[in-house]
Amino acid sequence: MQQVTKKQVEKDVLSTIVGGLNSGELTADNAKEIAKETLATLSKIDEHEETVVDFYKNLSTKHPIFNFLYTRVRNDIAKSKEMSAHRMALVAIHEGRVDEAQKIASGAINKTANETADLK
Repeated sequence: MQQVTKKQVEKDVLSTIVGGLNSGELTADNAKEIAKETLATLSKIDEHEETVVDFYKNLSTKHPIFNFLYTRVRNDIAKSKEMSAHRMALVAIHEGRVDEAQKIASGAINKTANETADLK
């Protein structure tokens, strides 16, 4: 559940930044600040996930019946740490590479649209 939420935050914030830059509602400096705040929040979520993994690891060490939960949580979190295209674009915006970020975002948005179309 958390993995989906985190990826959705990345996608929604990036999409709004790109839209704001295209419409002129946001400046490049605004976009950099928003990306910085978003990345800081995502970093806090990553740190929280590590605490959860440690909890399950310790629990499974003491009580092997919890090993399956530890393995599942560890794998889910490992998948969520793969840097998504949305997060890469936020990093690019934060570093002032707005044009590059827009290319990354366009590719990610098109990929998502294609995946959604494939589900129909």
